Amino acid sequence: MSRRQLSTLLSILSPILLLLIWEWAVSVKILDPKFYPRPSEIFSTLRDLAASGELWSSLGVSLMRILLGFLAGAIPAILLGLLMGINPLVRAILDPIASIINPIPKIVLIFFIVLVGGFKEQTRIVSLAIGIFFMMLLDVAAAVRRIEPKYFEVARSFGANSWDTFFTVALPASLPSLVNTVKLSLAYTLTLLLGVEVFSSATDGVGTLTWNAFNLLQYGRLGAGIMIFAVLGLTFSAIIDAITPTIIPWNPRPVTPATQESAFTQALQVWWRAARPWSFSASLIPVLLGAMVAAYDGHFNLWLFALTLIGSLAIHAGTNLINDYYDYRKGADTERSLGVGGAIQKRLLTPMQVFWGGIAAFALGSVIGLYLVSVTGPFILVLGVLSVLAGFFYTAGPAAFAYIGLGEVIVFIFMGPVMVIGAYYVQAQTLNWQVLLASLPVGFLVAAILHANNLRDLESDRQIGKRTLATILGRQRANVEYFVLIGGTYAVLLIMVVLRVSPWYTLAGALTLPAAVALMQRVSANSDPAALNPVLRKTAQLHMRFGILLIAGWVVALFVNQVASR
Repeated sequence: MSRRQLSTLLSILSPILLLLIWEWAVSVKILDPKFYPRPSEIFSTLRDLAASGELWSSLGVSLMRILLGFLAGAIPAILLGLLMGINPLVRAILDPIASIINPIPKIVLIFFIVLVGGFKEQTRIVSLAIGIFFMMLLDVAAAVRRIEPKYFEVARSFGANSWDTFFTVALPASLPSLVNTVKLSLAYTLTLLLGVEVFSSATDGVGTLTWNAFNLLQYGRLGAGIMIFAVLGLTFSAIIDAITPTIIPWNPRPVTPATQESAFTQALQVWWRAARPWSFSASLIPVLLGAMVAAYDGHFNLWLFALTLIGSLAIHAGTNLINDYYDYRKGADTERSLGVGGAIQKRLLTPMQVFWGGIAAFALGSVIGLYLVSVTGPFILVLGVLSVLAGFFYTAGPAAFAYIGLGEVIVFIFMGPVMVIGAYYVQAQTLNWQVLLASLPVGFLVAAILHANNLRDLESDRQIGKRTLATILGRQRANVEYFVLIGGTYAVLLIMVVLRVSPWYTLAGALTLPAAVALMQRVSANSDPAALNPVLRKTAQLHMRFGILLIAGWVVALFVNQVASR
């Protein structure tokens, strides 16, 4: 057994061994059973809390507070910390204040914040935000000051102004330290959560559940609360570790014999890349949007949301794999093609492996879908069956949708209205026309992603006889279609706000309008595939950024409503 394998095995066995020792110590009364619940009792309590729904409701409320409080504290702390690092005047003003306040126990600050703000939801968010703000501010400023001065000098020698220096030197160079600061701050937010929920007399949340269990001497529930905090901390840390290589691609981990990846890990990475995860935001955004609209209407179940998200991503992955298989079989994708998955072309996987991988992903999504059907009813069954068929026959068969000019239509319907309405229905078990209208902007943008792909491949698709809307319409009218899809996104957003279908906070999505205009200008001025290739990537980024801002608008509206109702 290699050192790496031994290390992995020990990291799995050590917590299991600790739980077994704990169970044994309570069983033989080394630890008093009156005060120390056994792990088996804690897991049984967790199961009961999950079955009753109390676990999910408490977890959902606390996660919302953590997310909003962390963002409210972290965003200004990062921005001001970067400024402190590069600007001596800002540092001279803020550093003494932060250095004085940061050592003060945050539990004391929470007490005064509650006295001033009252027992309101807004006070809880502000308490969490202030709790991490000063710590992050000082850490970020210190990270920037550790950057070698020569990098700033090189930037200035090339004409960089203060704004350029901020985004091209200070932020990228401090990201490794910044990621670690974010991880520590998220863990600290969990520490503060208990005090915030207790001092502000919250009636719900994981901290309230844990504190009430302590007061009532319900040690099984107390242990369950502690276990939830531990799992949340581990999950936050794992998520940050997983996305760090993507955030900081220029800072790779050194590869040594002890850290080389196993064959199994390498195989997983091949399948992960073959599934084209960079396209998953096209599924993530509509599911998040549907769930947030449902939460705004008073319906949210974290467990059902997680299943909906996983099932949707599985069907998306299956669609990508099946598309790659049939595009390869039909000659649409070759080694020279731009933007394909590449697993078959690079001989990382055989065509049949990709095909059956797609079938397996569809099967996973279908199993999850059947569970959701059992909970919510046959409407989800109809949407699920149609989604799988649309994904499979997008490129499969003699009359594949992508080959007869229906690609954009299918993508618009199933990755816009169908996904948003489905995610909403899973939560609310009801429908309304407002949800349909709310789904249209993301539908327009996801169709624009595909159309950007078809604009780029217009000539090569013509050569192989692939009929897309771009080949049918011709270059000029296809460009007009792209303009309509992009422009329709912002027109519908404005209509939604005017008709009060969505809160005015969702106008935050309009912040992406300059990027959208720049893309339309690029499409209008270019016809070369190499010049249009960035349009595909940037349209996908536009979809993601617009979607995030749109969802953020719904989240802010939800938060404001909760504050007003309390």
